Amino acid sequence: MDLSHKNLLDTDFQQTLLLVDDRPENLASLEAILDDGHRRLLKAGSGEEALQQLLDHDVALVLLDVQMPVMNGYEVARLMRGNRKTRNIPIIFITAIEREEAAAIRGYQSGAIDYITKPVNSVVLQSKVALFLELDLARRKLQQAYMRVEHTKAYYESMLNAAGEGVIGLDGQGHVKFVNPAALGLLGAGADGVIGKELRHFHPAAPADDPGSVFIPTGGPQGSALEETLFQRKDGSRFLVSYCCSPLAGRIDGVVVVFQDITARRALEDELRQQSITDHLTGLTNRNGFKSALQVALERARRSSSHVALMFLDLDHFKRINDTLGHDVGDELLRSLAYRLREVVRAYDTVSRIGGDEFTVVLGDLDAPEDAATVARKILNSLRSPLTINGELRVIVTASIGIATFPSCGNDIDTLMRSADVAMYQAKRDGRNLYAFYLPEMNARDRSLLQLEQSLREAVEAAALSLHYQPQVDLKSGRVVGLEGLLRWTHDGKFIEPAVFVPMLEDAGLIIRAGQWVLETGCLHRVAWKDLLPPDCVMALNVSPRQFADRHLPDAVRVALQSNDMRPEQLELELTESMLMADTEQTRTMLSELKAMGVRIAIDDFGTGYSSLAYLRQFPIDALKIDKQFVQHLDSPERDDAIATSIIQLAHNLGMTVIAEGIENEAQAQRLIELGCDIGQGYYFSRPIPPEAIAVVTQIGL
Repeated sequence: MDLSHKNLLDTDFQQTLLLVDDRPENLASLEAILDDGHRRLLKAGSGEEALQQLLDHDVALVLLDVQMPVMNGYEVARLMRGNRKTRNIPIIFITAIEREEAAAIRGYQSGAIDYITKPVNSVVLQSKVALFLELDLARRKLQQAYMRVEHTKAYYESMLNAAGEGVIGLDGQGHVKFVNPAALGLLGAGADGVIGKELRHFHPAAPADDPGSVFIPTGGPQGSALEETLFQRKDGSRFLVSYCCSPLAGRIDGVVVVFQDITARRALEDELRQQSITDHLTGLTNRNGFKSALQVALERARRSSSHVALMFLDLDHFKRINDTLGHDVGDELLRSLAYRLREVVRAYDTVSRIGGDEFTVVLGDLDAPEDAATVARKILNSLRSPLTINGELRVIVTASIGIATFPSCGNDIDTLMRSADVAMYQAKRDGRNLYAFYLPEMNARDRSLLQLEQSLREAVEAAALSLHYQPQVDLKSGRVVGLEGLLRWTHDGKFIEPAVFVPMLEDAGLIIRAGQWVLETGCLHRVAWKDLLPPDCVMALNVSPRQFADRHLPDAVRVALQSNDMRPEQLELELTESMLMADTEQTRTMLSELKAMGVRIAIDDFGTGYSSLAYLRQFPIDALKIDKQFVQHLDSPERDDAIATSIIQLAHNLGMTVIAEGIENEAQAQRLIELGCDIGQGYYFSRPIPPEAIAVVTQIGL
């Protein structure tokens, strides 16, 4: 019987009786006797109809007339016993003529279980029917209980068989009594190779005299604590498993062990643990790994009374490399630098990258703190050789190194890190490409610089910076043909050098905002001075690498021009060589947009950066500015004369204007005129002047 069948305890459950007689009056009589309102009575007037009713319905008892035409009761009973669906249905024969023993035997042989003779005694009939129906109900309940047990067994077996974890059932002697498919797969064996075997066949650590004791639950009666051990496959190979075990319920002596192979998980955990202390870009240890290495070095130094040195190394102007050459080149440079650092230090020293372009080196077991200086010099010397990027580009970088030593500069990780960081910034302030040991007085200077940076932030917010302007003069006519806007900052009445505050703007992420202010202010002043300056006098403004890398620069230029009603050809943007070398396609697109507006483009400090003559043809450049280092001694070193001459001739051949910076005397100006230079700029003509003194510009001339 299907478990989906109606529950036998339901109050509306009805047992079905089939009454079979060829006489309708007999059927009516039987129905009157047996109909108690709870039973379902089916009637059939022939053997054929009875057999069909039996196939269509779930009948509990058949009352069958023996004497019927065509197919008598014996034939119906015989056919019922031959059918799987009806063979177990009890039959009571009803007869009026056959009272002999031979007839009764024939009936029983046909499948009857009792006889009722006609005329039917209602009390006897009701008693017998009630008894057989009670037996049928008991049989059905027993069958239903059996099906529930089988279903439950199949349900739990299917769960165990579908489980991804291995499940093993052990008896009290440590023999396997049950194993699911997952366990067989993990053990690499068939059921016959596991069932009945002792635990030690797949668990080498199990004691031979009491193999099941290894799985005595450790978590109390429900023992669910996770443990780890080694299991052995059929082929002898071993694998790491995590398992828990519980005693069997009831009075059964044994244990259920649930386990899973954690070999891959453990390998992944080890890999993740390694990744957690490794910098993915360079393969060096990261900040976490660095701190662990430093802690180990400090503990060893305390035991041996030796010294430890911590170096903070920061690349000089690395942001400029990222902004101009691109982040891919910057990443490759960091990888090359990491390799070079590992080559310089000892095998047991720890080199780490803790973020961006910041590296650390932990030097342990030093006899004296001064030994760290030797390593610092080796690092700086190693950086003098160019780093080759992608097999083509050769880049020279410098670094500033701060050194803090244990125990003189600190006894813990945080103190040493702060001290090395302060020393590193001191090396940058001293000129970069240097190393510096931490000194206590550096803290005061560091606090002062932090305060200065905060004041600079406030100055940018309040637009408290200023632009001073240095004239650019036509060397032949002496006429002013341009003004270069130079950013200036006065703090607490003191002039702060651009070399001090401009790097602060870059480090603080304020350079784009400051550059936008320079653009807007320069355009505003040029329009305000239209009556003082000749129409062809250009306003030359510097663009920082990060500002040039901003794809919104053309929009910012367009807004500045339109809001001030300024002619585009009166604006000249000064870029550095390195900015043009970053991303050729992006650079070409940016310059094309600017040139489409009519804005002029000049290359500042030409000859000092990543020189490449190819980009001079590729990009729409209007002017080249000769750096002052090629101007300062034009009347003495032939090389400076030759370089200036080459730049002037190259620019003229390409149809570009040449501007010489840093002219300090008449001799330099005269020599540049002889070389054919177009425009001059420098203290010889004028220092940078504030906006309120711009009228002085009109008086400048040769």
